[in-house]
Amino acid sequence: MQRLGWVSIFTLTLVIWTGCAPTFGPKAQNGITFYCPGAGNFDFGDVGVRQGLEAAGYRGQVASVLWTSGLGPGVDQRLGNARLGGLRLARTIEQYVNNYPGRPVNIVGLSAGTGVAIWALENLKPHHRVDNVVLLGSSLWHRYDVGKALRRVNGKIYNYYSPQDFVLAGPMKVFGTIDGVFGEDGAGAVGLHSPNGSDRVVNIQWEPAFERYGNFGNHMDGTRAPFVKQYISKHIMLGETGHVRRGETLAKLAQ
Repeated sequence: MQRLGWVSIFTLTLVIWTGCAPTFGPKAQNGITFYCPGAGNFDFGDVGVRQGLEAAGYRGQVASVLWTSGLGPGVDQRLGNARLGGLRLARTIEQYVNNYPGRPVNIVGLSAGTGVAIWALENLKPHHRVDNVVLLGSSLWHRYDVGKALRRVNGKIYNYYSPQDFVLAGPMKVFGTIDGVFGEDGAGAVGLHSPNGSDRVVNIQWEPAFERYGNFGNHMDGTRAPFVKQYISKHIMLGETGHVRRGETLAKLAQ
């Protein structure tokens, strides 16, 4: 009986957290960027992403996707609720596209939240698409196949990675990648090398120039507002569907 009680509490917690879909506010008429936080949901990255995009002149809504269990990062990494969160986000994106046809839709994911972002894309119904996807400190396996997800992306997947990310180099390898691979590198550490669709995956390695904008290569630095304004916003705002043209440099992005 006691065990059944714990199972009931656990199930209720999971339903509550994975069922929290963002609502659409007045800014949604100008477009929307969904932000998928990392495991544990304590990074406050949504603040940096929102402030950075607004400072860059973004007029759309930044909507946080609450998918975590509330039981800690290690549990979230193994629980499977990230896949449920991705399914929930897919339905939310479809609702947005139906309500606001033709508006730009983008996704930014951090750490385990990159799994939520990719699985949302994989679960989107036909004729529902997003423009661009930005992955920060991704704990997806570096060989994860994003070919299916890219079918629902107009532009590209931008994967920012840092070889000195200590979270991906240590704890993640113990708990496994968000897609369940143990002892292997995450895409946020060595780049995303998908067997399919690699021509539409842009890997951007951390470089010292990022320090000027608060990104020192640590796990959550990619969500700092100055960095979001200077770099991430370009993927969200450049031509609305605006993927960076082949050969365009980060220096060009920063201008």
